[in-house]
Amino acid sequence: MAQEHILNLSRVFGAEQTENLRRSQQLEDRIVELYATMRPSLLGYAYHVVGTTGDAEDLVQSAFLKLFDQLKRDAKIQNLRSWLYRVVHNLAIDYVRRKGSQETTQAEWLALRSLTDTIRSAEHDLIQKQRIAGSLKALNERERHCLMLRAEGLSYVEIGEVLGLSQKAVSVYLARGLKKFGGAR
Repeated sequence: MAQEHILNLSRVFGAEQTENLRRSQQLEDRIVELYATMRPSLLGYAYHVVGTTGDAEDLVQSAFLKLFDQLKRDAKIQNLRSWLYRVVHNLAIDYVRRKGSQETTQAEWLALRSLTDTIRSAEHDLIQKQRIAGSLKALNERERHCLMLRAEGLSYVEIGEVLGLSQKAVSVYLARGLKKFGGAR
């Protein structure tokens, strides 16, 4: 039956168009699979830059549409993970700039990432969040982004690709950020 379907498509569209349709479907399947695996972490990162779930979702979807367009044009993307983070990062930064203010929840995000699963009192959690928020104020934007991407599991090379920095610069920003973060507690 599948063979008949291919033959019918070949008659209707011609062999070249049928092959293009097949390739397009394979590409869509790859993008859908990648979306299923990468969406949660990209969404989390975008959310902590823009501060709203809806906007973060829009940015992640836009990034995957850009990926689809690039791959359809046979663009050579060496590291899809860092490419997607870079696109989401750039879209999020553009969004924040257009919005005019950076009302983010980075402090809450880092607080949640650093809290362990142990049961604590509400007072302890509040104190911890206040310490983290104070520590984040000591960081500049690049240090904060480097720490957030590292917490998402990206390597130094991938962070550099996302932020347009060398691996050495990423190392320096992470070291400074950790020093400031640890010292401000």
